[in-house]
Amino acid sequence: AFQSGPGIEMKRERADLLVLALTSLLVRGGERVALLGTGMTPVSGRAALNLLWTMIEGGQTPSDSLPRPEVLPRFARVVMIGDFLTPLDQVAEVIDGFAHRGLRGHLVQIMDPAEERLPYFGRVLFDGPEQEGEVLISHVESLRKDYQKELAQHRDGLRDLCRRFGWSVITHLTDRPPEQVLMALYLQLSETVRL
Repeated sequence: AFQSGPGIEMKRERADLLVLALTSLLVRGGERVALLGTGMTPVSGRAALNLLWTMIEGGQTPSDSLPRPEVLPRFARVVMIGDFLTPLDQVAEVIDGFAHRGLRGHLVQIMDPAEERLPYFGRVLFDGPEQEGEVLISHVESLRKDYQKELAQHRDGLRDLCRRFGWSVITHLTDRPPEQVLMALYLQLSETVRL
């Protein structure tokens, strides 16, 4: 639920928007969809979009950082949308669980621009949105270079992990139009179908 400023959309809201937009595109193409972690069986048509909208609006979507691998129909494709800032071994375990069932997938990493750039100066109190606690950092600007290096290494690790399993990963910043990432994801899904 992180949001660095009033003009920036909350990460959770952007993820919800992308889930609904992708669902709309997929059901128009005759695909069946389901939301991981809800027990929802794959459905098609307008009912799928209405069901997902109701779940999102009602706060019935999973709040776990990563989904648990589920049994899905053969040839299904998995799309996971999140920040994927969890340790890479945990992400690998989830992807491996789906990959061993013969499923391919795609990750959309959603980041706030402040998470990407760490634009803060001076003394800053950081409060983890997932009960990680508070950390007070004096001269946060002195950590910027190391922070960005760590983030780049994590992202490279995420790409390597996805490549190893035949998955794709796209990074999207919430200060950019959602249409860009939606089109890139849709093209990735179309490419996978042709393989």
